[in-house]
Amino acid sequence: MNSNQKKNVTSSYRWVILVINFVVCALAYAGLTTWSTALNELVATFHVSKSVASLGASAFMMGYAVGSFVETQIAAKYGYRTGGIVGLICMVVGIFGVPYASSFTMVLVFRFLQGFGILWVVGTNSTVAWFPPANRGFASGVIGGSLVLGIGMGNFVAKLLIEIAGSWQGAFKLFAVILSIAAAVWAILMKNPPKDLYRESAPEQSAAQARSHVNPYRSVGAWLLVACMFFNCWQLTGYLNFVGNYADHLGYDTVQSGFISLLAGLIGIVSTPVGGIISDNLVKKGWPPIKARCFTMGIPAFMVAAVTTALYPVIAPISYSFALIGCILCGWGVPITNATMGAINMDILNDQNAADKMFAFTVLIGLGLGGSIASYIPTFMAERAGYPMAFAVMALGALAGGIISLIIPKFQSEK
Repeated sequence: MNSNQKKNVTSSYRWVILVINFVVCALAYAGLTTWSTALNELVATFHVSKSVASLGASAFMMGYAVGSFVETQIAAKYGYRTGGIVGLICMVVGIFGVPYASSFTMVLVFRFLQGFGILWVVGTNSTVAWFPPANRGFASGVIGGSLVLGIGMGNFVAKLLIEIAGSWQGAFKLFAVILSIAAAVWAILMKNPPKDLYRESAPEQSAAQARSHVNPYRSVGAWLLVACMFFNCWQLTGYLNFVGNYADHLGYDTVQSGFISLLAGLIGIVSTPVGGIISDNLVKKGWPPIKARCFTMGIPAFMVAAVTTALYPVIAPISYSFALIGCILCGWGVPITNATMGAINMDILNDQNAADKMFAFTVLIGLGLGGSIASYIPTFMAERAGYPMAFAVMALGALAGGIISLIIPKFQSEK
């Protein structure tokens, strides 16, 4: 086998990397909404209110944020495989521990560990590294789509597992077995990308290394991106974690409410790559990349989400068909931002090292804080002020994200 044939065989392994990262990220993220499905049973088991029980989702998101940051640091030093394995071990331990916890405090600890193992950042970075530059947007979009798929299928899978196992504890144990198998397959098949896999990327790397370093934490634009991540979680995590309970409130049965949650997540599989296509087409028409990406985040993503989320409590009670159509519209917008969040740091900072640091920090602060609050606020607002107000609060978050997205290009680094 000559060197070109060997390189082709090696580079073809990128499809294995893409598939295993897609599957493990989707399953890991499904763990977020399995919690909301078991909310009523959890309230009865631990004698807490629904708003307090929803803190289990907040602990999950905090673990996700911290884990993403820690795993990125480990991966930078020892490789993507090592960073991912550390996270997956924590995830498996966490989900096995939840049904055996003796107190709600211990449940929160195990939920933190479970969230620690979501491999979005490591999964995205390792997948992108295996793909040539011309296809990296596609690779990033596919992994981003796995997140919304995971959230959407979480309710549906959890309801099915509860019916099979007969209790929320049994459902968690079954889900733990599924995640353990997926984690083991990932650990076996995952490989760190060879150096200089694609020659065409070497000049870009050399140019990046030649630049003087930028302090990303002093960039106003980078901090605005943290805010966008915060409002991404505010609407998307809040809505997908909440819509199943709202469907139950409207009187839809277990399968119907699970299907609503599933479609709300599944639509992100379509909208995420569509968002990438929109921004790519704008660039081809002569738009600067940062303006193309920010416009895509602001209008087709956040603004669409703001309008549809505010209208959902008006649409959903009309009929089950309207509830399905409405949930698809609400789930369409914000996933688009997942296709741009990783790349836009470079557009803002014009320095790859600074962009990598900022992406991890964006996840730590924006996703950690936003995801934690988003898991609690809708349930709290529904209990205090009713369901329409809960949806209005989520819609206002999406509106804020849209406004911030449109002003980010003003703060691009001129270095």
